[in-house]
Amino acid sequence: MKYTAIYSACTLFVLATSTAYAQHGPVSKVNAEVATNGSAPYWTAERLKAAKPLPLPQARAGAHVPDPAAALAQPASQAGADGQPPSLQGAPAPQQLFFPSPEQKILPDSEGVSPSAAGTFGAHYTSTRVFPLFSGANAGFSADRAYPYTTVGKLFFSISGVPYVCSASVIQRRIVATAGHCVHSGTAAGFHSNFMFAPAYRDGVAPLKTWNWRLVTTTATWAGGGGGVPNAADYAMIEFVDQALTPGGPVYKLGNLTGWLGWQTVSLALNHTSKLGYPCNLDSCQKMQNVASNNFRTTFPNNVEYGSDARGGSSGGPWVQNFETVPVGGATGLNTGVNRVVGVTSYGYISTDPKVQGASILDSRWVQLWNLVCSIAGNCS
Repeated sequence: MKYTAIYSACTLFVLATSTAYAQHGPVSKVNAEVATNGSAPYWTAERLKAAKPLPLPQARAGAHVPDPAAALAQPASQAGADGQPPSLQGAPAPQQLFFPSPEQKILPDSEGVSPSAAGTFGAHYTSTRVFPLFSGANAGFSADRAYPYTTVGKLFFSISGVPYVCSASVIQRRIVATAGHCVHSGTAAGFHSNFMFAPAYRDGVAPLKTWNWRLVTTTATWAGGGGGVPNAADYAMIEFVDQALTPGGPVYKLGNLTGWLGWQTVSLALNHTSKLGYPCNLDSCQKMQNVASNNFRTTFPNNVEYGSDARGGSSGGPWVQNFETVPVGGATGLNTGVNRVVGVTSYGYISTDPKVQGASILDSRWVQLWNLVCSIAGNCS
């Protein structure tokens, strides 16, 4: 069986796929109280300021069984889609969500890199605040205001009335990708609530507005998995509502403003990725971070671990291969898909010493989510 490009505007490239897990369909929830003003009534400045990082799921004892044989050969079956820079020129007026308090450690926008760092597992990485960053009149020249960084942002949501944050990224005109555990408990408690996305967030400011959700979907593998990790398909997608960027102005889709990343399945086991997001152990999750590292080991049941010092708040952030502005001459090498998500942050370890994070390998279950959200008119065209 092969996937077919049902929506050509989605630029779905089909190389080949397996039918594994095809019996596990997506699990979804619709926002019955959808608003078109970019934010839900739940989100006051006080709640935004109080939102805490969703704890990074911790690998269960004995569950992180290394699977070295799986890392010896990259699967040949892949599906993928291209990213695209924003189609709109300029940016709306920044939206001040709240003013961070001193304990949130809003540090100067200076550069900082920890090259070739490693934890006790020996998985090397380079961790850095996204840079350069500028404030005030020069803010528009900052890296986080330029594509492809503009595709990454903070995902706000609530669990039983308590506000939380994860990380997420835009992968189509109205579609954002994140972790399954950032949208659903993995148990009978079901879906979280009040999803709101702030792309390119920094220091309490949403420079590209906030966006309200309409549909959320995750895999049955995550929803019925009991909430434990590693999980074979800990990923999700959310549809966000169009909105005007100025009062009474024309209505735009999220991806028109931010651009979007592409994606590629079964490409995590042998790769090098930039892991983007807002871990709260770094800059109190007030500035975007980028952790770059190579694959470290493949683990059961369908996961790969990379070196990383990111913790809670980074959940759901994209793992992007070939994260770059394509140079003259184009990308080179055997895997030339540029700015493509190949995983999202899923779990870490109880101890901070290993400095390793894991992600589920994107497979046919990811494509099922994609086909579902792209079946809604205008989401992918």
